[in-house]
Amino acid sequence: MNKTIAIGFAGYLLFILVVGIVTARYNKTLADFLLAGRRLGPWVVALSERASGQSGWLILGLTGLAYATGLGDPSGTKPQPALWASIGGCSGVALSWILIAEKLRKETEQLGALTLPRFFELKFRGHDPTIRFVTTGIIVFCFIFYIAAQFDGAGKALEQTFGFPHFT
Repeated sequence: MNKTIAIGFAGYLLFILVVGIVTARYNKTLADFLLAGRRLGPWVVALSERASGQSGWLILGLTGLAYATGLGDPSGTKPQPALWASIGGCSGVALSWILIAEKLRKETEQLGALTLPRFFELKFRGHDPTIRFVTTGIIVFCFIFYIAAQFDGAGKALEQTFGFPHFT
């Protein structure tokens, strides 16, 4: 293992630990923990959401696709999947920010919902928890695959960086 990389990685972990300790003082309620007390501006929230949402797919998947297939062909005769994936991803995110984000923020605040399952419960079924349980189940089911992919991506990155075997 490269000593410089190991020191940098340890420094990063220490930095994350310090940030966690410092910001823990501001977490008095569940809303503080989950949503930073709704005190952050729209750009901070938007960038945080994208940093959380892209993860291994953007860092490993899209860059690998771009490396393998190229970003573009000036003649226009070859497919350009990385370019179109980038355009589609950016367009979809921009549309969701423009069409959904502000309205969702206002409605969740009015209803007092901290999570999407709770929001759906309050908006569509009053206080019947059925929709909350169903949406929570869907989220948990999807997140199993999402988290597995993140662990796989992290394993591949650690294998390449530190030489750790990917499947141990």
